[in-house]
Parts: sequence; C-alpha cells; structure tokens
Amino acid sequence: MARFSHAKNPRIRHVLVCLRRGKPGAVGVGMVLKSIFRQAGVSARWVSEGGLARAKRGRIDAVVVGGGDGTMLHAAQSTMGWGIPLLGINLGSLGFLTSIKAGEVGLVLPEILSGRYGVSTRSVLSVKLSGGNKSWSALNEVSVGPQAGQLMVRVRVKVGGEVLTEYHADGLLVASPTGSTAYSLSAGGPLVSPKARAMVLTPVCAHAMAQRPVVVGEQEGVELSLSEGEPSAVVRLDGKKIGNLSRGGSLRVELGRPVVRLMHPAGFGFYGLARQKLGWSGAAGVSR
Repeated sequence: MARFSHAKNPRIRHVLVCLRRGKPGAVGVGMVLKSIFRQAGVSARWVSEGGLARAKRGRIDAVVVGGGDGTMLHAAQSTMGWGIPLLGINLGSLGFLTSIKAGEVGLVLPEILSGRYGVSTRSVLSVKLSGGNKSWSALNEVSVGPQAGQLMVRVRVKVGGEVLTEYHADGLLVASPTGSTAYSLSAGGPLVSPKARAMVLTPVCAHAMAQRPVVVGEQEGVELSLSEGEPSAVVRLDGKKIGNLSRGGSLRVELGRPVVRLMHPAGFGFYGLARQKLGWSGAAGVSR
C-alpha cells in the first residue's frame, strides 16, 4: 500500500490526460479517472498520444499519462521544456517511470490531487551529430548500433576529450540516470540514482569481457565516432532512430537542459521502487 508523508503542495485543478489506446485496463482506468476528477472538481482535458505535443494551452497543473514506460517516454518528448510535471499510471509491466499501479488509482490519485505528492527532477541528455546544427534531447539513452545486415559495431569513445577505449559490441549506450533502469540495465549497466549528475556508457553484448560499463561525470561530455572499416551506424534516442553516424563524423552527448519532472505519491522513493520492480528480497528489502 502506498504511504504518504504530510508534504503539502498546491492542489491540482487542471490536468491534461493521455492514455495509451489498446492497453489492457485502459478503458477501466479511464472511467475511474473521470469519476475521481469529477468528485475532486478537477478540470480534465483528454488528448491522444499524437496530439499531446500540440496540447499546451491554458492552465495545466499536471499531465496524467497512462501506459508503460514507452508511453511515458513519448509524453516526456512531447512535453519537453514545458516545465509541467508528468504523473504516470502503469498499464504495462515493469514501469520504472510510472509511479502508480492501475489498481491503486482510486486510493492514490485523490491524495495527489489534494496536494500530497512529490516531484522528481530528471536530467536529460543533449545529443548532437557533427555536420549539422540540430540537437536532440533524450530522457533515457542514446544508442549507436549496427546497420541492417551488420552484426556488430566498433565505436571509439572520448570522455572529457580524452580517449577512453574502442567498444566492439552489438551496440553502445550512453544512458542518463533515469535511463540506467531501462535498456542500460538490461545490458548489464549499474543503477544510478536520479539525483546523480552522471552518464553511463554501457556496451551491449561486448565482444571482450574486459569492456565494461563506465560512469562518467556531468562536466566531461562523451564523444563517439566509428572505427576504421565501419561505414556507418544507426543512432537512436529513447529507442527511435534519428539518423546515422558516418565514418569521419562524431556524436556528442552531454547532460543538458531542459529537465523532465515526474510526479509521485508522497513518501515514494527511488530505492524502494527499485527493490519492488526488481524483486529484491532479504533483510535489506524489508521496509521499516
């Protein structure tokens, strides 16, 4: 059961709601949300995933997102720079970014609407390919992987302008602290507190066992380029392709602005969430 502290914030009166269509339980959760909003006197505007980026008008105190972590990533990209916190309802499986279980909505949401909630500020990655002026932002990670028909990729890495190594792997990830619980974790990377200002370099199925994940500081910056003989590689942000890294080019990744703000029930903690989601047990997993 969720526990709440006595932290008090302004009441939430106006929300933007985006539920992932086709998700099991989405219709039922939508009905519960409408009932709760009506009883709490909250004005709710409902939008589709595709319409979320164009929905910033009027007063919005919070964006309520129903789905899995993929839906939350889409919502974060669509609302990047708004400064409006996102509240995630988990309609998926693992759900590190969604802090409320579907079955807890009736208990937890009224408390949050009344002002009993916390906000976690998450750093994002700033990404830029050489040869262009455009930059992108990613909440979880940027990945460099082989083109179709290729099995592996060789990526040279500089950290803070200093050569680190050449990774030979199925791919290479540069993850934010938030992204440390996503693809990077599946590839063997460490968990990083969202309060840390750091990035994680994580090879995916590295060819050599000595090639391990590396945590780098916020001021250092990471520069990726292809090794000799590599024609090109695919660059993805939060799982979506943005372009190709060509031989002779480079990819620059830094911790940057804007940030993403995630709402959660008061008393919610990153380590408790990790313990729950990863199924950790034993004496260290006992709540006090």
